Amino acid sequence: MTGGASSHNALVVGSALMGGLGSLFPAGLKLTGDRLEFVFVLPDGRNGRHATEPEPSDHPFVAVKERIRLGADTSVPLPRFFLDTDSRWTRLHVELTGTAVRAVIVLPDELTAQSLNAPFLGWWQDQVPGAVRLAVDEIARILARCRYRAGGPDPLIDLELSYVPDRNFDAVFARAHEPVRPFIAPVRPAFKMRWHAVTPAQRKAFTDDLIDVTTTGWWPRRRPTATIMGLEVELPPGLLLRPRVAPGAAK
Repeated sequence: MTGGASSHNALVVGSALMGGLGSLFPAGLKLTGDRLEFVFVLPDGRNGRHATEPEPSDHPFVAVKERIRLGADTSVPLPRFFLDTDSRWTRLHVELTGTAVRAVIVLPDELTAQSLNAPFLGWWQDQVPGAVRLAVDEIARILARCRYRAGGPDPLIDLELSYVPDRNFDAVFARAHEPVRPFIAPVRPAFKMRWHAVTPAQRKAFTDDLIDVTTTGWWPRRRPTATIMGLEVELPPGLLLRPRVAPGAAK
């Protein structure tokens, strides 16, 4: 891919694509080494979400294609588009030339609350793209620092986005006024990370760069996790982690 096959480059290109798409909800993100696949969902005004702008044609995918082509971020390689009408749902496939970054953009009818393990869809979805992109950017930066400090080939990781129930949702939702409730997120984005191809020195450099490291779950399924730009990231099992706090925090 452009700039060399690496997880870092895939995440950088993927982040630029997210920026070009703006408020499209990232229902799925899966990185396998240097291959990155997204599932984005168009906004839906019927479920409390707003249409970001008037569509210039009868089909909403036309506006998405133009947004990607004319996006201000020139780091997104030339896109190719394929419209899939063979299945129940019409989908727009996007391939970024010279990369292993792909995206599928689906209509809002295809996304259901059940598919996200959420009680409802709504305005809260507009908060997610920015939060996910910030975490993706930081993971890319950690990989770059890891490669710089430990040397060797570009480290490759696997990374997958999921949505997990918010433990505080019921209490917060019950106290909120009716107009505010669609903005309260019942689930939160989280990542699961695994090593794909990294050296021992790179593993150490990566984990040494993390803060807010802890463990979650119950024995024997306790797993190390880190908070990266506010999002929980489940780390590969078997790591010997030293909990760290952010600079300036109380000791």
